[in-house]
Formats: sequence, C-alpha cells, structure tokens
Amino acid sequence: MPFSQPGSLIPRIADERLVAAAWERFMEDRTVPVKGLRNVVFDSWQRCRTEAVNPASHCAPGLATENVRQLTEQNRDLCEVARPVLDGLREILRECGTLFMLSDPKGTILQLAGETRVRSAGEEINLAVGGHWNEEVIGTNAIGTAIATCAPVQIYASEHFCLDVKRWTCAAAPVLDPVSRCLLGVVNVSGVKETFHGHTLGLVMTAARQIEGELAHREAALQSQLLSRSLEYFGRYGSDGLVLCDHRGRIVRTSSNLQAALERHGIHQSLKVGVPLNGLNLNQPKTESRSQRPGWLKAEWMCPIKDQHGELGTLLVVPVTDRKLYSVSPPRPLNAVPKDDDAFAEIIGNSEVLQATRVRARRMAALDLPVLLLGETGVGKEVFARALHRAGHRPDGPLVVVNCGAFNRELLASELFGYAEGAFTGARRSGLPGKFEQANGGTLFLDEIGEMPLDMQPHLLRVLQDGIVVRLGDTRDRRVSMRLIAATNRDLQKEVAQGRFREDLYHRLCVLSLPLPALRDRPGDIETIVEHLNRRLADKYGCAPKQLEASVLQAFHNYRWPGNIRELQNVFESTFALSEGPVIELAALPPAIAQALAPPINGSAPDLSGGKTGRLEDMESQAILDAVGQSQGNMTAAARTLGISRSTLYVKLAAIRSHAGL
Repeated sequence: MPFSQPGSLIPRIADERLVAAAWERFMEDRTVPVKGLRNVVFDSWQRCRTEAVNPASHCAPGLATENVRQLTEQNRDLCEVARPVLDGLREILRECGTLFMLSDPKGTILQLAGETRVRSAGEEINLAVGGHWNEEVIGTNAIGTAIATCAPVQIYASEHFCLDVKRWTCAAAPVLDPVSRCLLGVVNVSGVKETFHGHTLGLVMTAARQIEGELAHREAALQSQLLSRSLEYFGRYGSDGLVLCDHRGRIVRTSSNLQAALERHGIHQSLKVGVPLNGLNLNQPKTESRSQRPGWLKAEWMCPIKDQHGELGTLLVVPVTDRKLYSVSPPRPLNAVPKDDDAFAEIIGNSEVLQATRVRARRMAALDLPVLLLGETGVGKEVFARALHRAGHRPDGPLVVVNCGAFNRELLASELFGYAEGAFTGARRSGLPGKFEQANGGTLFLDEIGEMPLDMQPHLLRVLQDGIVVRLGDTRDRRVSMRLIAATNRDLQKEVAQGRFREDLYHRLCVLSLPLPALRDRPGDIETIVEHLNRRLADKYGCAPKQLEASVLQAFHNYRWPGNIRELQNVFESTFALSEGPVIELAALPPAIAQALAPPINGSAPDLSGGKTGRLEDMESQAILDAVGQSQGNMTAAARTLGISRSTLYVKLAAIRSHAGL
C-alpha cells in the first residue's frame, strides 16, 4: 500500500491510541491509517511481518553467560570506551527510572546499568545482559530498529511490535566505526512508557558520538604508534618493497619500489594506501586469517610490529635482490620486542600533540647530534632526555645529569670540568673528573642550560666543537666523546638578543630542537596520567588503586596546571596519601584545584538549578556549559562534543543566559 506519512524522530504521546488502532488493523491485514503513524515504525512492522515475528512473544531470547563473555571480549574496545559514557548517562538520568545499555551490532546487550527496581522490570522481558533485541526475534524496538536502519530512533509504547513490550519506551543510537563507518554497536536508554521524554534521543545520540570520538582517538594513537615503530625498518630495508598494514589489515604506507619488488616475483597487484589486505586483520582468529590470505603473500615476508601492549600491525618485506630471494627473513627486532624495550614507555599519554612529539623524538634519537629540549617547567624534559639516551646509539654508556641552575658559578665549573690536585683549598688529592669526563661514551644532559653564566659558555662551546676538556687548575687536554642534550624553559633567542646567551653556543646546542607540549595543551592525557600514577602509588603504599569521584577528574581537567606534569604528580600523590578511604573525594584536593571544578562563563557561573535537581532541562543546560568550559570557549569543538550544530549551540546558550538573568 502507498505510505507517505512524514517522518519524525520523536514519537508523540498523543498519538498512542491512533498507533494502537493502526497496529490492530495491521495484524488483521487491513488498511493502516496514515495519521499518527511514523514511517520508521510502519517500515519496521513490515520487516517484522516478512521475518514472521510472533507478536505474542513474551520476551527477547538470551545467551548463556559464557557466550556473553566471549562477545564482550570480541568487542573489548567498544565496551571499554562505552563504560564511562554509560556512567555519564546514568548520572544525567539518575532520577528518571530508566536503564542504560550497550549492545553489539547484532542486538545482544553487553552492558546494562540502572536502578534495581527498573532492572527487575526489565528482566521480565529479558531487557538484561545477554538479551537479544534484534528486530527479527523481538520485533520493533529501539535497539533492533536502530540496527535495521543504522540510524537513531525512539520507540514509544504501542509502536512496539510485540504485545508485552508495548508498556515500554526506548531510544537508541548506532555507534559506527570511525574509519569504515560499519556498525559497531548500539547505545540505548529504556524505561516504562511513563518515563518517556523527547530529550532522551538527543542524549543517546550524543553518547554514541562520544564513543565514536574516543574510538577515533584510539585509532589515531595506534596508527601513530605503528608509524613511529616502523620508521627504523623503512630505513633498514629501503631497497626492498615494503607494505605497512594496521591491525585491521588496512595498508598505511608503502615504499616507492614496492611495485618493482612485486613484479620481480611475477606478482601483478596494485596495493594502495587505505585498501585492506585480506588475511592481515589481527582482530580475526588466526586460522580464519590464514585461510583468507592471498596466495601470492608468503608467510616469511610477514613481520609483526609490536609495542609493550601487543601487536600494532604487520610489515611485509618483499625482497628485490637475488641474495634475499633465498634467505628472506623478517627484521628480528620486530619479532621479539621485550615489553620494557620501548625507550619512550615512561612518556604517558596518547594525545595527538604528544604522539607527534614522540615520533619526532624517535627520529632525533637515531641521530648522534645535540638536542635542545624546550618547554615550561615540569613538562618532562628529563624524561624525554632519558628516552633519547636509551633510544640512541650510546644506550649502554652513562647518562649524566647536571642542573645548571642548582650551582653557583664556581661549583658549576668544577662539576662540569672537574679539577686537578691542589686546584683549590679542599680539593681531593688526586683531583676529580667532571661531568664531561663522566659522560664519556654516553650522554650528558644539561638541564636549565639558560641559567649557565655567560663567562662559562665559551668553555662549553669548546668542548662541543673540539671534544676536549681541561680540568680546573690543570693544563692537560682530555678528549671526550659524548652526546649532549640540553633543556631550558627560557626563550634562548630572546636571551641571545639581550646579550645574556652566546649566539654561537645557541646554534651549536640547537642542531636539533624539540618543543615539549604543556599539560594544558593535551588535556586528554590527564586521565591517562592519573591512572598511571594511581597504579604506581598503589604499589608504593601497598594498597589497592583508589577510585576518584567524577568531580575530582573534572577539576583536574578544568585546572590550568602551571607546574605541568610535575605539579599533577605532586598533587595526586599528596591527595592519594592523605585520603584515608578507598575513594579520593573533591574535598581532599587543594582549594585552588577544587575551585576549578566549575569554570565560569563570561566571568560567572549561573545557578541553573533553581534549588532543584534532576530536571532534564537543567541537566541539558549543565551539559552544554560543561562542554563549552572543557573546550575553553571553542564553540565548534563544544558543538561537536554535544552532537549539535554550532548555530543550535548559540541558541541554547542564549536561552541559558536569559534564564539565568545574564
């Protein structure tokens, strides 16, 4: 029959009786009235009829606990990312009497949260973990219909296909793979029909986009790590044909001579970046992957690329020369990388800016040249210096650290250059080698190089140029060979312009420079750093890691951290040690950080509650203000986080300010 009812995302409660009458006529194969019935519902009913769904089904079928466990493991990334998002939904809808859940792409519920009373009601229809809510088995419902249409949907009461589900309402949004845009799962909120609210659909759509954003962030971090891990091997095997694939088997990078290498073996394939290569998807079982591998791809050409967490992807080495035709072997370091072999493992975080800094640092590590680390106090300059040393050409040599700002001129001179016997009163009888000599064959790290006295700088320049050290009070030249890494929080170019730092020394130190990002420029890493510190301090104090109130993490995100990572470490350790219970509460934080919990807009944060809590309008307003605050006023980023257009965001902000009397 022709059906032209205009589509609508949000059901109308007033149409419930019309929808119920339409369903009865549909069951009797009579003409269904157009009025009050939405396209998405009618189309779903027709699919249910095609699949012979029994409208008298009392509940959804379920899976055994072991099968659910296997599904959860197969969808591990999705479940890990979704858990905090579902927790956020629970906070927003705490008083609404609803259930919050995540399903896999076939409609099986993997995670579920909600009040005991509502969960008990849901279990009557198997709206529970393991329940299978595909349209084909339980008819029209938000999870199943979102899967069938791959679009957000809200289903209310009589719109459901099966009788025993008609007293419920639900809203669901699909979660799509950030790269392939394939369906990964569904976020859903359900409750008895009295809990219906049109805002619920917007909340699940925002939650789904948050999950997709975090998955995209993880995907970018993995690819960055894969590329940085493979750089050395593209240099080492540059004469061969190389294909780098990510953990899904997609081609990320190829070498310029790949086509020649393939043709050398009689292989006529066009391998392009972005195209998946069958048999290299690390998420598939090995037996299945092996059966899908193309016949031309030899097993001995495949080398896994790993980090301390596992395999990141695969490098194909297609040999070109006759020498290698008979002895092609993968780069051995790729096959057996110890878990603690990553020189940069101590640098915690996966933000884009940190990933780019880490990639640049890895490239610098392979070059035996001076490096100048630039950044604010506390950004981790010494951690990067240690990583550069471990990843460089002299990892077995000593790493000697000198803080140039911790000594006066005389002490710094003796520390760096050493002294001969009798050089000054109190000098050792046999003299003492300085840090340059101690670092011979290794690395010397000069922290706070901008604090070095101007009259000492020519002596440092001579060591760098000639590799010769003369101890204080001595005339003997001592030859040294070491790598120099320097660091400063000063603007050395400005210091040069004002005559406080030698220009020739600056250029000698700055052969390679590495700016390090401030913590406020990578706020996404704060939670990762806190998790790392939590585990480390638990080991130190012999207790379990502590839970953090959501307000504590929010305060950490809002605070500017002028002392960067060092300040965060100190604050967290003192808070950890002083918190007597298993939970770190907001009251335990220093006042300056606790006060950062609610960032002001236009100078003040309006009270939106009016003395009430739990109202959806108020919670929506607070969510908007939080998004604007966390994006530091970037309206495009805030709108993206909320899943709305920027123009809509401006309208809502105007309404909030008007309500608050601003």
